Parts: sequence; structure tokens; C-alpha cells
Amino acid sequence: MAPYFRQPKRRGEWAELKFLLRATEAGMTVSKPYGDSARFDFVVGQDRPLHRVQVRSTRIFTNSRAWVCRFTRSNPPVRYSSRDFDFLALYVVPHDVWYVIPMSAIKPAPLYICVYPHISRSRGRWEQYREAWCLLTRPGSRESKTKELSS
Repeated sequence: MAPYFRQPKRRGEWAELKFLLRATEAGMTVSKPYGDSARFDFVVGQDRPLHRVQVRSTRIFTNSRAWVCRFTRSNPPVRYSSRDFDFLALYVVPHDVWYVIPMSAIKPAPLYICVYPHISRSRGRWEQYREAWCLLTRPGSRESKTKELSS
């Protein structure tokens, strides 16, 4: 069972460690930028292409039975843009499930992303990216990866 964190920043740091472990277990080379001012949490890859990854996590379950992730930065909230990073790695804590979503698929940038890992045969918008770690390891453009995954 996952620990409970009262402070969202602590949960975020824990999710980053979970990402680092999972990506490393998958054989990826993962680098962390120094400091807290980059708009991404990790760089994944050893050769080109290198991918900037933003890690987010969620524990919020809404009335629509979705797990909700706030997809903004800073306070007041500012929407992310495609210039900020290449992939979103969204961790749904209670289900121990990752969604690896290319930023090219997140248009227009929402304030929140909702996922449904607890519903079998879910056809939610992001289900094709559930545990899609291959997007971070296969050579080629991000656009072709997204097309390949959706076909």
C-alpha cells in the first residue's frame, strides 16, 4: 500500500522516485535536472532522441468515478504547453498504474486529466497510453509513436 502524504509536494517527490525506479527497471537511462526550476522532472534517453518527462500523480477520485490529475503548474494555475516537456508520466497511486502520454496528444492543454484504470475495458481518451513505456524507448519521432500506438 502506498504511503499517505499530507503535502502534495512530498507525494510528488515520492512519485518521481517511483518513476525513476520503474524507468530504470525498464532499462532506460534517466537524468534529473539540477534544482527545481525546469518545467520537466527528468530527461530519458542515452542517444537521440532525448525526452523531457513531467511526472504527476493523483489520489483524487471524483463523482464521475475518474482519477483526476491537475495538469497545471504554479499558483495561480498556468496550463502546460508543448514547449514545456515531451511526455507526461501520470501515476495513479491507488492502482499502481502509469500513463505515459506524449504532449503531442494533449491538445488543447486541459486543466485536469481524468483516467479510469479501475474500469475494465475502459475506452477513456488516455487508455491507449496506459503503461506505454515503449514510447520512451523506441527510436523515431513522437508523432509516429503516437500513430503506431493508436493503430
